[in-house]
Amino acid sequence: MPGPLHGVRVLDLSAMISGPLATMLLADQGADVIKVEAPGIGDVMRYLGTQRNGVTALFALSNRNKRGLAVDLKSDDGRRIVLDLAARSDVVVQNFRPGAVDRLGVGYDDVRAVNPEVIYVSIAGFGSSGPYSSKPVYDNVIQAYSGVAAVQAGPDGEPTLLRNLVCDKVTAYQAAQAVSAALFARANGRGGQHIELSMLDAAIAFLWTDAAMDIAALAPDAQRSPTIGSVYRATETADGWITGGAVTDAQFRGACLALGRPELADDPRFATLADRSAHFRELGAELQTSYQRITKRDFVARCEEHGVPVAPILELAEVPDDPQVRHNETFSVVDHPQLGALRTARHAPRFSGTPTVLPVSARQSPALGEHTDTILRELGHDDVEIASLRARGAVG
Repeated sequence: MPGPLHGVRVLDLSAMISGPLATMLLADQGADVIKVEAPGIGDVMRYLGTQRNGVTALFALSNRNKRGLAVDLKSDDGRRIVLDLAARSDVVVQNFRPGAVDRLGVGYDDVRAVNPEVIYVSIAGFGSSGPYSSKPVYDNVIQAYSGVAAVQAGPDGEPTLLRNLVCDKVTAYQAAQAVSAALFARANGRGGQHIELSMLDAAIAFLWTDAAMDIAALAPDAQRSPTIGSVYRATETADGWITGGAVTDAQFRGACLALGRPELADDPRFATLADRSAHFRELGAELQTSYQRITKRDFVARCEEHGVPVAPILELAEVPDDPQVRHNETFSVVDHPQLGALRTARHAPRFSGTPTVLPVSARQSPALGEHTDTILRELGHDDVEIASLRARGAVG
């Protein structure tokens, strides 16, 4: 059965992660996504990280279910091809630096001139204007400006960067959701529009709900308390690390029973959440040696018996074999034409009536320009014209 976005065409002019991941989500939901890259090099993500036969896992995991077109946007022929495609597309996504697409002649106004109903998405690091708009951006830069790095600071106050491209990915998910909302609005007669999204805004919006709950409450008489995430800790057991939380008195008693320390639940210093907060150092000292005498598997099993939320901290390599992950069929191993065996995670939302494309049946990430000839034929070019375009360097 076709996915929820079957019949939608997306022209993907983006590179790196924020745009390509957004359009991959749309492709997983059934959209026909055409990825446009420059001949010769293409998206730099093809070359960063673990690779085989000239393709990286990072690129493959951000570009499945797409068709690939290699075209030189700096040439007149290449620009005309892209505008011809844009005229036949529902959505155009780009994440060039502000102003670059306008100079190339494929900005919002250029595309709207040939397709007034287009939904055009512009992703930028800081936004299309402002004092930082022209700054080069990577994920860690946005982590620093948005507060993400500061929130991760440990007890010593040293900021810590999340060791994944969280701001790129958060931006991608917000972009994909915005496209769906704009498609819905257009279907209800409200026309096409330009969606502008900055990584900075996306990261702050993602962070603010919980991490900023104290500073967001501006009233001077507000009763202050630490943020929920600030109490998150990894605890070492005899053979590994666990994390969890015993917030209620019943959960704390369950944790004490799991550790073989039931007397702690009756200690007046730890009787209530307020008491435990006031004496958290003493409580930590009491619990430390107990954790060191129990394995993480035994502790987790005992906590589950007593209704205490807790989990072993898994290494990434352990995640695919976790019983719940296996039950959810989260992962599939697919045969990528260049990478070979590739473990990939499925599209997370599950639609009962319009199912998304499963990884095992997905089109794997395209080789650079893999579908150039096919797409040009769809635009009405014959083989002679295609050969001429290639000879002039307009396509790859």
